[in-house]
Amino acid sequence: MLKKACGLCKVVGALAVIGALNWGAIGLLQVNVVENILGQTMLTRIVYDVVGLAGLALLASYFIVCPACKK
Repeated sequence: MLKKACGLCKVVGALAVIGALNWGAIGLLQVNVVENILGQTMLTRIVYDVVGLAGLALLASYFIVCPACKK
């Protein structure tokens, strides 16, 4: 699905997958990978914000076609 996508769409997809895997780890294993790696710092919050924005961009892609990906 993302093989023919533009670079930005690939990054957005990868960030959304990372966020989903972290939530899966929290739900199944009670392990927050992001906080285990970064601790409870401002950088952790920035990672959460970026992943959240990627999720919103992915949601928007269901309704709006990326101009860079249009062929």
